[in-house]
Amino acid sequence: MKRLAMNGVRTAAISAVAILSQVATGAAQVYDMPQFITPYDETGVGVYMVFVNGIEDVGGMVTFRKAGDVNIGFRGSVNDFKGGDIALNGGLDVYKQFVSVSESFPLDVAWVTGVGLGWVTGTGDGGIGILRVPAGVSLARQFQSEDGKWALTPYVSPRLALDIGLSGPETKVHFDVDFGLEMQFSQAWLLRFGLTVGHTEALGFGIVF
Repeated sequence: MKRLAMNGVRTAAISAVAILSQVATGAAQVYDMPQFITPYDETGVGVYMVFVNGIEDVGGMVTFRKAGDVNIGFRGSVNDFKGGDIALNGGLDVYKQFVSVSESFPLDVAWVTGVGLGWVTGTGDGGIGILRVPAGVSLARQFQSEDGKWALTPYVSPRLALDIGLSGPETKVHFDVDFGLEMQFSQAWLLRFGLTVGHTEALGFGIVF
């Protein structure tokens, strides 16, 4: 089971990269994707590599999340784009689980919101800035081994986002969906993968500890 899961993840990741490599590079993305949010409480640091609008636009992202009555997370990232532009991103994530798996419903669900600010340098005229306010849900189902030594958690997170143009772009509402997978083989750390489709195409993976 464990080997099959690993092979499935590897195949999915290769396929996702292949898909993204066919996507023409669009305007520089000024807010980091994917969000990497499951419904569950999380306290720790996440370190990710992110590819936006094709595999040539690469960046790194760091998150810190603290579990509580409401889960709070902070994020920051830097993306280097093919045209030479640099995107600096930061944001606040707020989420809380409000539905648990039961006989009548097979998924755990959390509401997800927050705020983010992105700025692209090197575009002339002082850069391009966007203030983003997302609102959506995260749905997941956790599958654990009988001995409790490993767990796999596929999740999906659809959301609307209000993008307020601070310099350059117009204010618009966009729709994106994250498809992700967590792989946990230790209580101290886990691996997380995410694929964003919709207004933005992005792929990311990293470790949370």
